[in-house]
Amino acid sequence: MPMQHRSGIPNSLITSSTDNKTTPTWLLIRGLCRQQLHWEDFPVKLAQRLNCQVFCGDIAGTGTTWAQFTPTSITDITLQLRQTFRLQNPDINYPIHLLGISMGGMIATEWAALFPHEIDGMVFINTSFKQFSPLYQRLKPNNITTLIRILCSHSLQQEQLILNMTSHTQHHNQALIQRWCDYAEQQPVSRQNALRQLYAASRYSPPSTAPIEHILLLASTHDQLVDVRCSTAIATQWHCPIHYHPTAGHDLPLDDSQWICDKIWHWLTHRIPNRHSIAI
Repeated sequence: MPMQHRSGIPNSLITSSTDNKTTPTWLLIRGLCRQQLHWEDFPVKLAQRLNCQVFCGDIAGTGTTWAQFTPTSITDITLQLRQTFRLQNPDINYPIHLLGISMGGMIATEWAALFPHEIDGMVFINTSFKQFSPLYQRLKPNNITTLIRILCSHSLQQEQLILNMTSHTQHHNQALIQRWCDYAEQQPVSRQNALRQLYAASRYSPPSTAPIEHILLLASTHDQLVDVRCSTAIATQWHCPIHYHPTAGHDLPLDDSQWICDKIWHWLTHRIPNRHSIAI
């Protein structure tokens, strides 16, 4: 089904409540070379399902900060994002929740590791860590040629290639492809910043134990970019609950945003101190 157009929510707040002082806060963090507009309508759905306020942030070199250089370490990317978020939103009540997809999960992890008192819970979507998974699982080898083509292509072809690689439901959504092309042309991620982000993600070393208590993992069984075993490895190492989507691709929020909202709602409403479950 074609997605409804929306213009995005730069440095945004979406809320389903008029009392932001008492409403839970979520910050959403995208992955490699993606910006907050690529969430499409997921932030609205999350705010409605959880009755929370939702912010979307851009790391340096993407989206609203496209003209900046991306730092070459996940730590520096995280510190910069955190500083920007805190400066722009001084009235936020902590702790907050973080949700990160792919490299966004690494950034969320580092934030929680450095400032655990600021984070009440985290959700990772199709994330991988080098300590827990081999390179050929973190980046499926059949995608290497596609990534090279993406770096060397014009915007429209780039976005078509990215969509083919990351989604199972939107391959033929020409309106979505054109919208993503517009994002890329208006707020382009430079080739240099793309490589800096790849470098940062490839070098990141997460803590051996979970940095905070409450972490939920969501993974796509048919992720064509990152092997689903990477999420399983994190859940096993950190003793976190994990749920597997049977058909979605790497961009799970694009393929089935409602499933994510439902899983997070259930996790929050049934959350217990000890993390032992692995579920489907």
